[in-house]
Amino acid sequence: MRTNPAPLHPGPRPLSNSAIGYSNLKNSSINQQNLFIKDGRINMATAPRNSPIYTVSIRHIRSFLSVCRYKSFTRAAVDLHVSQPALTMAIRQLEDMVGASLFDRTTRNVTLTPEASDFLPIAEKIVGDFDIAIQDIRATAHQRRRRVAIASVYSIATKVLPDIVKDMADRNPDIHVRVRDGNSSDVRRRVRQNEVDFGVGSKEREDAELEFTPLFRDQLGLLARHDHPLAQTGGPVRWAELAGWDFIGLSVDTATAPLLEQIPNLPESIRLPRYEVSTNSTLWAMIETGLGVTTTPALSAPKPESSLRFCQLVEPTVWRDVSIIKRRGRILPPASIEIIRLIKTALRAAAKGHLIEPADEIA
Repeated sequence: MRTNPAPLHPGPRPLSNSAIGYSNLKNSSINQQNLFIKDGRINMATAPRNSPIYTVSIRHIRSFLSVCRYKSFTRAAVDLHVSQPALTMAIRQLEDMVGASLFDRTTRNVTLTPEASDFLPIAEKIVGDFDIAIQDIRATAHQRRRRVAIASVYSIATKVLPDIVKDMADRNPDIHVRVRDGNSSDVRRRVRQNEVDFGVGSKEREDAELEFTPLFRDQLGLLARHDHPLAQTGGPVRWAELAGWDFIGLSVDTATAPLLEQIPNLPESIRLPRYEVSTNSTLWAMIETGLGVTTTPALSAPKPESSLRFCQLVEPTVWRDVSIIKRRGRILPPASIEIIRLIKTALRAAAKGHLIEPADEIA
């Protein structure tokens, strides 16, 4: 004897202002004035804050689609790897949220109600878009694990990073590294604008967007051509001895300029330099011509075979502090963390007496 179709619920529930509706349910009994979804997208602006729309999950929609596909709660439960009571509960919750019965169930089969038929293409689009979005995120994350972007001051970019990047490339053939060198102001700007994963540079002041982790400090010293009288002393040079010599200074947006401003009784030839440049490459090129002398951090000291000489500057001793810079709250990818570890290792190896001090060794 055939039984009358027994809906999962006694009948369609009346819709309230908090019910979920769909814009293309043209022929259904759902009140079109209560729609919060248009063209397959949830319109959060028109949904009340206490609306059940905030409790709908992909799990509910996947449950709905599986029952539609198999026309069977038993087979759908197997497909979803859940128990049949759990699947039934998920469908009942979804029906509560939309305010309508979605399936008519008999002892032999399950059929879609008109509301379910109208909802089906939208549900397929929602789940399809969600799955594509997850795949895109995974692909992007996979690519990001193999790409590193760094902004760095000149000394780190030229003295430390080349060997590190070579080592990383040898161990990870698929890695891509992008280095942007510049002064500390450039480094902070690139990190702030999210152009790089992290930066290596000096801290000017507290910054609400940036996080600074001390990396090392090094002393400022004299940089001059090998035949300059100050470079031939073979020992430390006092700041006062720079008086009267042509000085090539760096522009105020570099880390060195603010340090010089803090030195008391600084010779006028340094306070008002005859020449001023904004990049280290230009600075060094001018020093090589014998145009004048300058100051440079100890990490930037030239190699012994160079035509330039580095001398310690004393009375007073001036330190440059360098930090790892990243955006607050940003989680660095594994490759960036590894490069930072290698930078710290290289700095410990490069420490020259008391001229360069890694942050973890500063008393």
